[in-house]
Amino acid sequence: MNSMIGTIGRIAVLAFALAAAVAAPAAAADVKGAKDYSGIKRFDGASIVAYSTQTFTRYTLPLGPADEVDAGDKPVFAASKEVSGALTRLSYTIPTGISSDDVFENYQNELAAKGYQVLFKADGDAIGKRQGDIFAGIGTQLFDYSTEAAHFLTAELAKDGATVDIALYVTEFEDGYTPGIEVAKGQVIVQLDVIESGTLQDKMVTVSAAEIGEGLTAQGHIALYGIFFDFAKAELKPESKPALDQVAQFLKDDPAMKLHVVGHTDNVGGLDTNMTLSRARAAAVVAALVKQYGISAGRLNPAGVGPLAPVAPNDSDEDRARNRRVELIPQ
Repeated sequence: MNSMIGTIGRIAVLAFALAAAVAAPAAAADVKGAKDYSGIKRFDGASIVAYSTQTFTRYTLPLGPADEVDAGDKPVFAASKEVSGALTRLSYTIPTGISSDDVFENYQNELAAKGYQVLFKADGDAIGKRQGDIFAGIGTQLFDYSTEAAHFLTAELAKDGATVDIALYVTEFEDGYTPGIEVAKGQVIVQLDVIESGTLQDKMVTVSAAEIGEGLTAQGHIALYGIFFDFAKAELKPESKPALDQVAQFLKDDPAMKLHVVGHTDNVGGLDTNMTLSRARAAAVVAALVKQYGISAGRLNPAGVGPLAPVAPNDSDEDRARNRRVELIPQ
């Protein structure tokens, strides 16, 4: 009798465990190497189906609807602003049976709790006639043809000397070629782009005074990517300060050092324009080092070579960003 009771008990425990396993939500299956952006939680049960990062890019942040496209089929917004920094791109699928309204509201609450300020928000047709082009080309057509139940917002968070901008698109999948991604019609999909600038970006691209010296000794030159200008302009942006601090410190540590400060551009625009621009940007760096840090002007020679010394092909935003730089070369 005791044996039979024990057997029944073990069966009951097994049945309970199986029931609990069925009731428990399945773990999210993310693509290899993917991870959530720190500080923005994913929707419960969501899976990352596409993921990419760039250490630096220029990004057009929508502040109005997308009703037109340019010659390159990129959306043109009624209002927008240009931001630059480190980019994280995340594409999620949400478990079936949940609406895009619910998911979007959840994200809005999450962003509000974290202190983000909404810059632009729209639903459905109000996002624009060309909303399907906003996230076109991320590797699939996951977001290209699913505009009916769409919600979109851009938002910004300024904290600890850094700025984080986001573009969030939530909709229900309708149609599109999606190789390698399992998604059902009506299933909610989310695109989250995050652009970090300021302190967060500087940690990635600012070269220390010691590293400047090591680079000059080992290679005879060093590229600086922490010096920033607006498109086609030569006025230094405030985000350049950490990099300038390190150049000034290097020059103060080695008072006999004299440098060529050389501006480089990508190939967007005419050659003469870029040559002039690169020289003006180098001159702006020299002027800042002299005026703000007390470095002798006789130790610095500004020069510009425009697009004539690329370090990468000019056929992608990321590679063009690599070509836009300021280099230091010993005189």
